Amino acid sequence: MTVGTGQVGDCGGARVAFWRRAAWGLVGRHVFRWTPHVAHGPRRRLLRLAGATLRGNVKIRRSVRIDRPWNLSAGHLTVFGDDAVLRLSRALSIGERCVVSQLAIVTTEMLDPTDPSRSIHAPITIEDDCWVAADSLVLPGAMVRAGTVIGARSLVEGEVPGWSVAVGQPARRIKERAFVPVGSAG
Repeated sequence: MTVGTGQVGDCGGARVAFWRRAAWGLVGRHVFRWTPHVAHGPRRRLLRLAGATLRGNVKIRRSVRIDRPWNLSAGHLTVFGDDAVLRLSRALSIGERCVVSQLAIVTTEMLDPTDPSRSIHAPITIEDDCWVAADSLVLPGAMVRAGTVIGARSLVEGEVPGWSVAVGQPARRIKERAFVPVGSAG
């Protein structure tokens, strides 16, 4: 996790980042929201053009708000629900077969609660087979291990153990989930 002063550094890529963000903010974001309801393919292509890494059949609803798609990486069969918010000053890596439900907020940046003049930036990892339920908040530096369900309206900080159900503010494991290999159910 890095803590910054909120000021942009004077690096060589700053101009490229400025123009990329301007192009997404002025054109890409609006085209994304105007696509037909079921047009997941065109939205995937638009996000890939903006720099997102989307593997396989990722479904992103047109009402999802993404400020920096070039920091998004999502695996096959991952779904982003209506009105989810992705604030991505750092990398967000989401595995395969995941769901980020409606109204969930995943943010890799926030103001430092101990010093509001500073901001905290850290990447987020959500491993395979996870579900971040409705209206949850995932904070910078979070690690959601494989197979985890984050209950509705939970706040995720730090690491959440795999194959569990976690709820609350902050989210804590309340029970384990069983791993059932494909083809062995029944």
